Amino acid sequence: MRPLSTVLLVGAALAARAALGQSLSIVKEGASNYWVQASAPSNNPYTLQASGDLHLWVDIQDAVQGQYSNRFGGAGVSQRYFRLTPSTPPAPPIRIMLLGDSMTSDCCGWGQAIYDYFKPNATVINYAMAWTSTKVFLRSAELDKMLVVKPDYVLIQYGYMDQAWGSDLAPDSYTTPEEFADNLRTIVKMVRGFNGVPILITLHSARVWDANGKVIPTWQDRNAVTKQVASELQTPLIDLNQLTFDLFNELGPSCQEWMRLQGFVPEDVMHLSLAGAQFVARLVVNALPDSLGPYLVAILDQPSIPQP
Repeated sequence: MRPLSTVLLVGAALAARAALGQSLSIVKEGASNYWVQASAPSNNPYTLQASGDLHLWVDIQDAVQGQYSNRFGGAGVSQRYFRLTPSTPPAPPIRIMLLGDSMTSDCCGWGQAIYDYFKPNATVINYAMAWTSTKVFLRSAELDKMLVVKPDYVLIQYGYMDQAWGSDLAPDSYTTPEEFADNLRTIVKMVRGFNGVPILITLHSARVWDANGKVIPTWQDRNAVTKQVASELQTPLIDLNQLTFDLFNELGPSCQEWMRLQGFVPEDVMHLSLAGAQFVARLVVNALPDSLGPYLVAILDQPSIPQP
């Protein structure tokens, strides 16, 4: 967590521009709440943005004219930088597609919670489907649809069904590591063939803890292949396995009860309830390429943990 002073320094630097009719400051309220206050000339609107890494900047308020203020919880402010930047025309509409199996799907994966993070000028299409491996996708109707839609960005998360149960029990979906790598290369090249941007995503961590309450690493072999292909083809990579590994260690074993999908067996450690999907989708969004910043809605605070 960045110390609050870092954020206050950013605000103080921008506040010095007050003589030019714009200012930005952060004011503490009580023990854990903060007000982000901004002002800009009424005839010259500015956009208030936030970033966790000084690269992916996301709009909080599109057009600040006159005085504007917004209250955030302590975590939302202390982990973000803020800035005022001259307002620009809305970015042109784009289409974003999700590919994967049930771990990414609308029915039981993190994809179900990603829509609210995007502005109306970004259309999100989720073609992730249960039981789909790279082999299945490459002979599917979803592939044909993707080639017709030609999305601008394609988020690709495969690997679970490529290895599930092995070649004897699931010959139609199983791939060897070498085949898996070749299939990922094929998908990436197809997306680039219509000038789309492919983004490879590792499998999120299983919610399994050891006797000491630490998450047990999972899916390392297939995730290593995904990372290798991303490096080889210079494709953006979201290491969701590491991000969720850290998140589940932070939340502890008790999160399994509210993250698991109701109606599935209690031992299911990969599918996600809507509450669980909100936590994981937030990790994906915060790791997207900087170019998607103009299409994102700023949701600074971590979602609330459901109460029993």
